[in-house]
Amino acid sequence: MSDISRRALFGKLNSVGYKAIEGATVFCKLRGNPYVELVHWFHQVLQLNDSDLHRIIKHYELNPSKLAKDFTDALDRLPRGASSVSDLSSHVDEAVERGWVYASLVYNESQVRTGHLLVGIAKTRALQQQLIAISREFEKVKPEALADNFRDITGGSPEEGL
Repeated sequence: MSDISRRALFGKLNSVGYKAIEGATVFCKLRGNPYVELVHWFHQVLQLNDSDLHRIIKHYELNPSKLAKDFTDALDRLPRGASSVSDLSSHVDEAVERGWVYASLVYNESQVRTGHLLVGIAKTRALQQQLIAISREFEKVKPEALADNFRDITGGSPEEGL
């Protein structure tokens, strides 16, 4: 069986997720970090005015100022001094894969939204631990409830219908 190419998998991201991963790669390089991590990617999404991720944060009443501080702290813990980006971290690859599984099989969508990424991360133990390592605020996100009520929680998001 042939492997699924990264190009094919990342091609399933909607424009919000794809632009954010491009921005995360530039941001990672500017910071001198060797690998693009989930924290780089989600940091880029949070720079937007609105997204599925913003709707989920609001729904679960995550503290925006605590999140901002935690993201800064998580970014500051990453190794620095790389002259170029070596690769995406395996967590980023796995997050897209898990997001695609939920987008396509659970929500019958043809593209992966940032909310699908969060569902996939929250429902995958190792990825959930990575997210909580960025900010303990994410412990407030209940994986089952998020998955079951996804459309209600993200309703009105600019990612709908992209």
